Amino acid sequence: MNRSHLVCGLAMILAVGTAPAATTTFVSLAGRDDALPKLGLPRIAVTVHAPRDEDTRALGDELTRELAKQVHTRARVQDEAGDYDLIVWVSESRVDTSSTVVPFEAFLYTAASERLWRIEGRSEVADAPVDASVFVGIGRNVVAALVHDGWIAPRLDPDDPPPQPPSVRLENGR
Repeated sequence: MNRSHLVCGLAMILAVGTAPAATTTFVSLAGRDDALPKLGLPRIAVTVHAPRDEDTRALGDELTRELAKQVHTRARVQDEAGDYDLIVWVSESRVDTSSTVVPFEAFLYTAASERLWRIEGRSEVADAPVDASVFVGIGRNVVAALVHDGWIAPRLDPDDPPPQPPSVRLENGR
């Protein structure tokens, strides 16, 4: 991996408004590291930790749906171990000056519990309640970050095309 790609990958913020217009989700990309071995068609187990059960369900459902429809993965039965474990932690939302912020972190582990990947992000909700649509945006952004960083490959389904490419901007206006 060249140095400029790594620097850009670490400094970029992915911003996608997949939830209502009053919600924007930001993800700090980890950057693609092609030196790490990756599976071509992994089974991914999803675990979500959120302050409220309904938030856990909404995000878990969206991640499971996105992984099944938008990227190349192998199906797994309910209690089967994954080749990778995707764990997302959603923190308690906090009110800032003009919006509510929902911070989150996502981790990808091997079946042997070795951490491969980590990102952090936040959804900012202005003039709207924090509802399930916020967690849809988080789920879509986590999957988009996994694709961006090379852990999974996107699938093109003509009956269910992926969302428009996200806007990418640098942190601090760089």
